Amino acid sequence: MRRFVRILALTGATAAAGTLTLLAAPTAQAAPSDGPACVTAAGTKSFGRGEISMCPQGDGTTRVTGWVEDLLPGKGWGTPDGRCAGWWIEMGAKGGMVGPLVCPHFTSSHETTYKFDYTFKPKAPVTGAKLNAFTA
Repeated sequence: MRRFVRILALTGATAAAGTLTLLAAPTAQAAPSDGPACVTAAGTKSFGRGEISMCPQGDGTTRVTGWVEDLLPGKGWGTPDGRCAGWWIEMGAKGGMVGPLVCPHFTSSHETTYKFDYTFKPKAPVTGAKLNAFTA
């Protein structure tokens, strides 16, 4: 009987140690951050909607993926809004730049949604993005 109790106690201690090891494993195995993380944004406004993801690459470029949709495409200036829907890419203290745009009133196909996947070399690290309406 003593032997049975001792085996049971050892089995319980081993199981408890295994549980502690399992709980600690994900933290110990987490990879350290090698650089800046991707910046993502999504938005819906009266004139448009979309999603964007900007991920720094190892060569100093940033990969930009996502989509933007013009919800008020119109047939030209002022009907209904005559503007383009697009992303403003923010670069901290350096300001920013106009990113991907969709301008259905300027194209023969009048596509209202633009899907994009490209790389560019930013003048400063990308810090955010905002959905905006632009006059082209």
